[in-house]
Amino acid sequence: MIKISRENIPVDVLEEIVALGEGYKAEFKSTLPSVPSIAKSICAFTNTKGGNLFIGINDASIPVGVIDKEFELKRLEKALELIIPNPEVSVKVVNFKNSEIILIEVIEGKNKPYFVKNDQTTTAFVRTGDVNLPATKKILRAFIHNQSTRFYGERHLKKDEKIVYNLFEQEKKLSLDRIRESLNYSERKLKKILLNLTKYGLVVPSKNGGSVYYKTKDI
Repeated sequence: MIKISRENIPVDVLEEIVALGEGYKAEFKSTLPSVPSIAKSICAFTNTKGGNLFIGINDASIPVGVIDKEFELKRLEKALELIIPNPEVSVKVVNFKNSEIILIEVIEGKNKPYFVKNDQTTTAFVRTGDVNLPATKKILRAFIHNQSTRFYGERHLKKDEKIVYNLFEQEKKLSLDRIRESLNYSERKLKKILLNLTKYGLVVPSKNGGSVYYKTKDI
C-alpha cells in the first residue's frame, strides 16, 4: 500500500516549477495515463536523475486538481509493480491555487538499470528532455558496468543476470516459480542465469528439500 502524506509547499516554489514547464525532471498530468505509460515515466526518472510527476496539472501548466485520489493511487500502485527492481518514490498531496494535486517524487535509482515488464520483455527507459526513451545498448552497458564494478569487482554481469540479481537484493530469498512469475522467463533460461550467479558466488541454492530456492550470499 502506498503511503501518502500532506505537505505545504510554498506557492512561489510551485509557481517557479510550473513556470519552467515539463522537462528533464518534471512531468505534468491532469490525470494519470495508462499503467504502462506511468511505469515508463517513473522508470525513466529513476534511471536518470530522479524527478517529479505532478498529477492535477495539465500540459498547459494549469492546475486542474485531482478528482479521485484513490483511483490515481491504485493506478500508481499497478505501475510500480511493473518496474524492476522496485523504484523509490514518495507521494504527497499539496494545495496549489485552490486545487489539490498529487506530487510523486521519484528518487534517482541506486541499482540501475531499472526495467519495465511488458509481457515477455523488459525495457529500460531514460529521461531525455521532456520525453521517456528506451535506453540504448550503450547506456545499458554503462549502467551494468558501473553496478558490476561497484558490487562485483571486475566481473560484468549480463543484462538478464543483473535483472535477476536485483530481485534478490530486494527479497533476499526467492523460489524459481516466484522469479518466473516476476520476469516471464522460461525455466531453462532462468536456471542457466541462476547457475551463473551461483558460480559467481552471488546466490546459493537452499537445501530445504522442497521446491528449489536460491538466496543471496552475504557479499
